[in-house]
Amino acid sequence: MADTILILGNGFDLAMGRKTSYKDFLEFAEKLFPIPDKEYENFLTKHKISTEKYEDNLYLRYIREKRTTLGENWSNLEIMISQLAEAIDYFKSNTNLLYDNDLNKPYALFIQMLQDHRLVTESNSVAKSYIAEIFLELFDKQRWNNLERDEALNQFNDIFIEHLYLLTELLEIYLTYVEEFEINPDKFQQTALNAISDIKNSYVINFNYTHTLNGLFNIPIEKTHFIHGEINLERSDYEINTMVFGIEDKSTEINSDLMPYQKFYQRVVKETGNKYEKFFIDRSKDIWGSSPLLNIVVFGYSVDPLDKEIFRKCFDLLKDSSYYRFIFTYYDDPTKRSIIKNLAIILGKDRLVELTGQRKVVFVKSEDVGGMSRVLLE
Repeated sequence: MADTILILGNGFDLAMGRKTSYKDFLEFAEKLFPIPDKEYENFLTKHKISTEKYEDNLYLRYIREKRTTLGENWSNLEIMISQLAEAIDYFKSNTNLLYDNDLNKPYALFIQMLQDHRLVTESNSVAKSYIAEIFLELFDKQRWNNLERDEALNQFNDIFIEHLYLLTELLEIYLTYVEEFEINPDKFQQTALNAISDIKNSYVINFNYTHTLNGLFNIPIEKTHFIHGEINLERSDYEINTMVFGIEDKSTEINSDLMPYQKFYQRVVKETGNKYEKFFIDRSKDIWGSSPLLNIVVFGYSVDPLDKEIFRKCFDLLKDSSYYRFIFTYYDDPTKRSIIKNLAIILGKDRLVELTGQRKVVFVKSEDVGGMSRVLLE
């Protein structure tokens, strides 16, 4: 019998009836302020959660103001974080754009002119305009008039880093709330995963923060790598929040200002590790010393280039093996096109064509049990 590694994204939780979409999270956040809705009172009291510190989150404010242009996917939120972080980095390198040289401080008319005349013609103009607006708003409140310009921008950057941590905490609160509801089997979608007869013995690379799969299919936590961390409101004061919620590292050089926003840095600080690599390496062998066939089933995940390092590693770990197959499930044709585009970005067009020609990469609709049965190596 073949071994199985499952790679799961948020589409899996959604297929299982969990309300874990980006839209669901934003609706939850909107209902918390200024006073939490009654439906959340028992949950917040049970976990001794006070919501005040999350109310004026600068990322949520940006989403509320620009929601119509930001999109409705989690990847859009990560892009937004990236745009804001890069806008801050831009002004750290161009502090003169935020300051009136005569007054050595920003003021409203000066910022308005900057937004209307210069920023509107530049890339990432919406995020830059917002950052300029918030810097003006915080300048007097934070008493930055007594600081050197570089130090004022450093402290400004620290505020956005802190608000990213708070946004991550709020996401953990929401997902814990969602996970406390029992899944109704009647709401399950039939999925291609039903074709995997021995699914409880699978290894799991989980890009979700939740434990949905482990509870439904009795897969041990020990056989799961929560690659971006997991929710755990019951942790002690001495334990860290392991949830990774950030942006990709686009440069080979280390930028200390952008680093706290980046997934690689958060994975180091939060110690999420590379346990998933052992799923490919430490496999059982038969009496002739050969490993069994291997199916790597990717379900509910768009293969976002933000996580390209992890996917490249998965393919690289199998470069000397002939007996494996990546099975990418997709919801509809636009989703399939998106996955193929992302794989081309991650692997390169030529390698992707080669792997599909060798049937080491195949595609199956997410609800097609028969189609999955036909492509699983056995």
